[in-house]
Amino acid sequence: MRMPHLHFHATLCAAGLVLILASPSHTWAQDRPLGPPPGVGQNLEGQATEPLEQREEPALIPVSPGPFSNGTTPDLLSGTRMILGDLNILDIPLDEIPNYRSYMRDMIEELAIYAQRRDPNFLVVTRPGFDLLTWSQREYDLAEVKRDPDMNITPDAIAPAGMPMRRYIQAIDGIVLNGQFCAPLRVPQSDLRGMLNLGLQALSIEHCRNADMASAGLNAAINSNVVAHIDLDDKDTFDRIPTARPSPENAANVENLRAARNMLVSLRSRSFGSRREWLGALQDTNYDVLMVDAFYNGNEALTKDDVHQLKFKQMGARRLVLALMNVGYAEDERYYWQRDWQIGAPTWIKAHGPDRPGQYVIEFWNPAWKAIVGRYFQGLMDLGFDGVVLDGVEAYRRWEFMTPIDPKASAMIEDNNEEGGMQ
Repeated sequence: MRMPHLHFHATLCAAGLVLILASPSHTWAQDRPLGPPPGVGQNLEGQATEPLEQREEPALIPVSPGPFSNGTTPDLLSGTRMILGDLNILDIPLDEIPNYRSYMRDMIEELAIYAQRRDPNFLVVTRPGFDLLTWSQREYDLAEVKRDPDMNITPDAIAPAGMPMRRYIQAIDGIVLNGQFCAPLRVPQSDLRGMLNLGLQALSIEHCRNADMASAGLNAAINSNVVAHIDLDDKDTFDRIPTARPSPENAANVENLRAARNMLVSLRSRSFGSRREWLGALQDTNYDVLMVDAFYNGNEALTKDDVHQLKFKQMGARRLVLALMNVGYAEDERYYWQRDWQIGAPTWIKAHGPDRPGQYVIEFWNPAWKAIVGRYFQGLMDLGFDGVVLDGVEAYRRWEFMTPIDPKASAMIEDNNEEGGMQ
């Protein structure tokens, strides 16, 4: 069902994105609530906004879960520490541990529902999020822990581990994989084919060590029907715009992800002297898909006209322009960040993030954060982007590791904390 028409207006200012919601042209009821997450927010001027449509949320539980299988080893814990940063084990009763993967799926589904009702062609892509496609072993074990032993449930009524999460799969259009062809950690080819068979488009970001590896990675991506961004950086810098023509170059109009043959990610624009210079460099390319930040230098918002001009390759053919937004971590250079915010204030800001300075671990399921995400998402649609790439969707992993449901794994991590000083 299409969403009832709403009049939205986005005002852009130097500080960031301010959303002004006008009254809906008509009201509706007995319909599933729209996507932008719940909460009454404030705009950048501190004025109250209209309450966002919301669905009833489950009661929140102090803090949350972490996946460990019986095969957990100290090496895995060390690797996890490298990826997620220092971790503490949280003292939460097993039957009160939340399902954080479900929390993340719920938020993404709500955004996708809103987008679908407002513009059926708007794309919702996650980065990465492959593990969210199925009901995990951890989720199965957690459900077993919480199941009432007095309830008589037949075996065929219990969701098995590995079951596809159909509603979630239907909500999204694709997944951006990290290092599928130029890194040792990758999604197995059989699983990748399974994902494509579900109707999802696979994209990938490849940081290759040298030109030969980049060439091999590109060929592997093409043979796997994956749309790839390939560079020779060793991390997510994304501050260069190639002057060479993309390979394979595509002269056709690209109006959906399946028609795309190549991709360019440009998120760090500080090396360009102005917004005009950055946008001009992007416009002078023939990439089929551009993944960009909606703000030049982190704080100067693009205009609707800027976004429209990016939608055409240098050769004149149509292409897709996707905005990247982080839904799993807060970032202090974003328009929504308030000067007096710090760890613990508000309470849903929990720790410094694992990736870079200025990033913060948050309770991403908290209604206050979801309201921020909802307003941000609305603003990106108002600017005319073809879609959004939801970054940080793997944030649930940190919470899962902090709350293992396997007692052996829990004891192992606690010993590691004592011996290794994980804070």
